[in-house]
Amino acid sequence: MLDGYSSSLLLLAKEVEQRKIETITPRIIFGTAELIDSLSIKYLEKIFNAPFYDQFGCSEVDRTAWQCPEKVGYHMDIDSVITQFVDENGNEVSTGEKGEVAYTSLFNYAMPLIRYAVGDVGVPSEEECPCGRSLPLMKVVEGRKDSVLHLPGGRLLSPRAITNAVAEFIDRIVQYRVVQRKIDLLDIYIQKKNNVDERQLQTELVKHLNSLLSLDRQQVSINVEFVKEMPKSKTGKLMAVSSEV
Repeated sequence: MLDGYSSSLLLLAKEVEQRKIETITPRIIFGTAELIDSLSIKYLEKIFNAPFYDQFGCSEVDRTAWQCPEKVGYHMDIDSVITQFVDENGNEVSTGEKGEVAYTSLFNYAMPLIRYAVGDVGVPSEEECPCGRSLPLMKVVEGRKDSVLHLPGGRLLSPRAITNAVAEFIDRIVQYRVVQRKIDLLDIYIQKKNNVDERQLQTELVKHLNSLLSLDRQQVSINVEFVKEMPKSKTGKLMAVSSEV
């Protein structure tokens, strides 16, 4: 079994491909801690020739939900953690509506965590999984609340839209990070693969993002900076998309 942060698994896969390593042959792959786009999942499954399943949770209460082979949603671990989805006033949202995830742990006796809001955004679901497991399902739609981009005119942009767009360039990019520090500016840091032309990549990426995300160049500027190493957070995560607005 191969288990780790999704961004770390991608780095490992790229090293395996580059060095033509044939000794890492897991039967199953588990990712966690970060949003991962569909193209990256296909890439991991191709390199390791094994199925990938995502896990959801946080360090304070451990894993709280996970994918089964059907991948209809995430089965919630209701036997160990009560998961609620709440609005800005702390009230539970209805089924099918987006809400901030709040946990009440059933096993933290030394430090109880009650309605502990972690900043992730999810959707409670009433769907029944074909796998037959009776645990209720949730859907993760945006990841962390502070990853949502706020654009001029009040428009909100999901980080998943960004990751899916940049994933088109996965054959030329080792790692990337999108940071919004102003409402009209997106900074994109890129660690590119060797022998990739910077100017061509920058031109194609900016054009692709503007088109796919319907960004008005007069309202939102995209600044691309190439770096040799991508800085991670204190927890070791690579925040692919974050907003300081």
